[in-house]
Amino acid sequence: MDKPNLYVVEGGVGKHLQFTSLIEGLYNRDKNKLVINSSYPELFNNHPLVADSRDYKNEIIFDAYFNYYDKYHNIYFEDPYRSNFLKGKTHVIDEWAKLYNLKLQEKRPNFFTNIDREKILLPHIKKLKKIILLQFTGGQGIITDRYDKNNLGRNYKYGQELIYLLKGKYPEHHLLVFGHDNEKPEYDGETVFKDKGGSPLFKNREDFIILSKHCDFFITIDSSLQHICSNININKKGIVLWGTTDPLRFGYENNINLKSSHPYCVEINPHVIIKNIDNL
Repeated sequence: MDKPNLYVVEGGVGKHLQFTSLIEGLYNRDKNKLVINSSYPELFNNHPLVADSRDYKNEIIFDAYFNYYDKYHNIYFEDPYRSNFLKGKTHVIDEWAKLYNLKLQEKRPNFFTNIDREKILLPHIKKLKKIILLQFTGGQGIITDRYDKNNLGRNYKYGQELIYLLKGKYPEHHLLVFGHDNEKPEYDGETVFKDKGGSPLFKNREDFIILSKHCDFFITIDSSLQHICSNININKKGIVLWGTTDPLRFGYENNINLKSSHPYCVEINPHVIIKNIDNL
């Protein structure tokens, strides 16, 4: 096949990262590298089986004159959120693989970091020595400045209390908190790593992904951090806090998945989380 196939991916960061679990299978089926059109093209830039990662915002949607899409053999836009996945009985990766008629050996994200950038950051990361990664807010992207971090069913409102407990149990560790700029995740005495650069050294999400390779463990809600650390090329274990979403549909078996006692929010006692760390 001379022309590559074009794959369109929509949704949030976590969904994009889950799509990476399909790339090797699609490459083996197509006998060619993929071109991906998505909202977060930087997530696919370093994948050896991706020929080109294009920004959905800059793409030509309708082209009657320039025959732009003729350079692709086929154009695919299969989306599990428009499938039997909505019935609530399957994992999103399983349903996505079924839509593309794939049988996966590994049902976890599979993406790669920029090696040159990693070499630059590594000496600075080593100075941190011991790292715990945290994420307590997420799920809405950067769509608005008016954001209530306690108002989404997947957010964790006891983050500050958990941080105090972690500092007592792991006084030598650096606790790094990740969040979008508009989420304003501010916690006493902590390094807040924001989506567009919350520190002078780590500039963006790709840097945070590099940082995740060197953490001891992570604690997160159902958001991008669990998908980052569950990447088979990172393979870090952690604790995922679940509220309105379901680990059987979006999670990974290698993590400790704690389900909230409340159906509409993440109501999990911080002391329960601390006790479960010993089981990692």
